[in-house]
Amino acid sequence: MKNKILLGAVLMIVGAAIGFASQYSKLIAAEHDVNSLRQDLAVSQRAAAINGFRNRAALLYMETARSNFSVALEMTSNYFTDLRVFTDQTSDATLKQELGKVLLSRDAIIAGLAKADPAINVQIQEVFFGLQRVN
Repeated sequence: MKNKILLGAVLMIVGAAIGFASQYSKLIAAEHDVNSLRQDLAVSQRAAAINGFRNRAALLYMETARSNFSVALEMTSNYFTDLRVFTDQTSDATLKQELGKVLLSRDAIIAGLAKADPAINVQIQEVFFGLQRVN
């Protein structure tokens, strides 16, 4: 009788250990999947943000081409503020460097738009093309 109880206890412990190992391996696989999906999401969010900045630069170019300098000036202010926030929040050094180059043109573009200088369109194009090089 004593041996049967001992054997039953051992079988229960072995069964619990097997069940635990199975569930633990599933947990590890699920955590790996979650981490992979988080990385994919971060890459997609970054790409969406950069595409948004490209689109806004194109709109800015269109407004200056139409000589809507007051509209373009307001758009530029918001654009560079948002770009600065995005640049400051990113941890990618290469991306920070590329966006930093774009941000250097901020003051010149704002000054050109404030003067309603049509030649500023060239610098706005450079912003757009600079963002095209960003991956």
